[in-house]
Amino acid sequence: MKALELIYKTRKYLDYLEEHISNVDKAWRELQDNCKDMRFMWDDYVFWLIDAEVKSHDISKLSEQEFIQYRKSFYPIKGESKYDMSEAWEHHKKNNPHHWENWASRDYYNPYEGEVHCVHMVVDWMAMGYKFGDTAQEYYENNKDKIKLPKWAIEFIYQIFERLKK
Repeated sequence: MKALELIYKTRKYLDYLEEHISNVDKAWRELQDNCKDMRFMWDDYVFWLIDAEVKSHDISKLSEQEFIQYRKSFYPIKGESKYDMSEAWEHHKKNNPHHWENWASRDYYNPYEGEVHCVHMVVDWMAMGYKFGDTAQEYYENNKDKIKLPKWAIEFIYQIFERLKK
């Protein structure tokens, strides 16, 4: 029975991951509809960078550094102790620039790269909101004491938030 439980829990984790990635795609389309006047929408270079990032969203969760660790942590089988996620989480943040921890503390600012990562970050928050019943802005407001963004990024995401309200 342990093998069947492991298969079931692995499938549950993959279902969660598939739902999240599907929600990211949906959020990206919604954001595009609401932000048509923003530079990242009409600057082909930036737009296609964002689109490429979104299409490979969270792919590292299928890697050997993350997959089993996430499954064990969030979908453990009976008798399996909760897994220490610290290494997997660090790997995830390092390999996924939609996480502010990846780029927000850098000493330099590349406006193209910054926009790409900020937009993708908001898209991720929107996707999580579809699942948990809040908005990207509500998520940010509830967590901004922990989210250390530079001033330009805060101003930029609030421009997006305003357009998402329409």
